[in-house]
Amino acid sequence: MTEQNKNLIYIYDTDDQKIIMIDSETGERVREEDDEVTTFLKYLDEQREDQLLRKFAVWCTRQINKELKPIQKKILDLAEKAIQEDVETKDLEELYNETEGTAVAADTVGLRQGSESAPGYLAARECINPNALEGAIQAARFHRLWVEMKENKESLSDKALEEIKASSDRSTIQQVKQKQTDQLLDLMND
Repeated sequence: MTEQNKNLIYIYDTDDQKIIMIDSETGERVREEDDEVTTFLKYLDEQREDQLLRKFAVWCTRQINKELKPIQKKILDLAEKAIQEDVETKDLEELYNETEGTAVAADTVGLRQGSESAPGYLAARECINPNALEGAIQAARFHRLWVEMKENKESLSDKALEEIKASSDRSTIQQVKQKQTDQLLDLMND
């Protein structure tokens, strides 16, 4: 992870039912600024495009999860159903609340120990967030976090090759944001 993110603590906020970031040095909540992806997502929300928001969240999740665990499959099946047809909000809320304990565990144990499967589960869960905008924003965030964790793991294992590697013009996270933006534009143009 980048130096800036090494000092962050991820905590599950039960009131807002989402994971928030805390600066470990100050103990204050880190306010997330809107980036281009979030701006697009908010625009889709203003246009009442919940299905596109859910499609995007599912896309982010599928980028992380090549093989789905049974609970993730159940979650994504409901998310796909919500994309294709109207699903009662209570059905989404029911499964979302049912998976809250696992989400807290994925946060408190998985993310803190650097498990690459934790962001995958958390992104999948956000696909059924009753608030489609919040789910899409969080799924995008977990997608970026997963890429960052994966990059960090690879860079630690390739320390000897680090000097040989050519530095890229854009950071990995910027590349992921661009990929997410491209996907949103594709969804909007369909």
